[in-house]
Amino acid sequence: MLRVPALTVSLCLFAATAHAQIEKTLETLYGVKNYRATAISPDGTHLAWVEAMRAKDNSESRNTSIFLLDLSRAAASPKRITAGNGSQSCAEDGLAWSPDSSQLAFLSDCAKQGQRQLYLTFAKGSSPRKVTNLTGFLQDARWAPDGRRIAVLFTENAPRAAGPLEPTTADSGVVEEKFFEQRLTLVDPGTGKAQSISPADTYVYEYDWSPDGRQLVYTAAKGAGDNNWWVAQLFAIDAASGQTRLILKPTTQIAVPRWSPDGQSIAFIGGLMSDEGSTGGDVYTVPASGGNARDITPGRKTSPAWLSWSANKLIMTEREDGGSAITVLDPASGATETLWRGDESILSGDGDLSISLAKDGKTAAVVRTSWQRAPEVW
Repeated sequence: MLRVPALTVSLCLFAATAHAQIEKTLETLYGVKNYRATAISPDGTHLAWVEAMRAKDNSESRNTSIFLLDLSRAAASPKRITAGNGSQSCAEDGLAWSPDSSQLAFLSDCAKQGQRQLYLTFAKGSSPRKVTNLTGFLQDARWAPDGRRIAVLFTENAPRAAGPLEPTTADSGVVEEKFFEQRLTLVDPGTGKAQSISPADTYVYEYDWSPDGRQLVYTAAKGAGDNNWWVAQLFAIDAASGQTRLILKPTTQIAVPRWSPDGQSIAFIGGLMSDEGSTGGDVYTVPASGGNARDITPGRKTSPAWLSWSANKLIMTEREDGGSAITVLDPASGATETLWRGDESILSGDGDLSISLAKDGKTAAVVRTSWQRAPEVW
């Protein structure tokens, strides 16, 4: 009779148990859905979100899907919105609601892998309609206040997605330095006609419409986009003529420009140690006509990361003690009121530590996640 040492049996049982636990853990992880963005309609009746898809081996792919939920119907179920045939995997994101909440704009590469185009669909249901036929990289779609135009950031003939964290294009042939500038581009949602309006030698990072839709404010710098975010300046541009003017040459990094509803000032976040996509610092305002910026959160022990106007006040998100907070800020007095705080991360279509606000300034959508909580859309 073969005698097997007790230690060997114990090790085999331990290995089998460990393997089973690993398999169970992986199965749980594969079952977690990763949400990338949310967008609530201005009237608060519909919610769209972006969900990451998984590859055949269960690893998370770069493909994403869009889902739409009618919040006005209690029994409604989310439905997928796609420019594809419903079974293909595509990269679909870049959600933007029209001001009247009737249409949802989004970006999709279903027609050609790696080439996003702008699409429109009605909130009450319709097959998405392809709007643009551009060659290059598109991102950050935003409707004009009157709903007649959609602005996008467009890098014509770009060989890759924009951003310092994106993989660079491999050198081939004669190696030379060539800048692909990301420009403010206006799209007619009816005809699909697109016109780049910002200077051809300048890379635009972020922007916002003026309340009357006649101008846009943006942060930008000349030269390579990946290298010059830290020295970007604040500009305004006339949407019709393309005439630009300098509003502010800041002494620190600048991000999240937001034009006030009364058209008189622009709020932004300025910080010394910010990076593109990871913003922090103090909140400032500057006259829309130009002039000196005013720090309206001096000495604050948190780090604001995102802004949005609601009437004459600012709603901002903050990093606080390793967690997140949502705060109302009165620019006139500097008074603040914390609406929510949690030991977790939040995000929406504007990126990390952002929320999606309805027009009433009281209804919001957000993705919440923490070390204890899997990502969920709220």
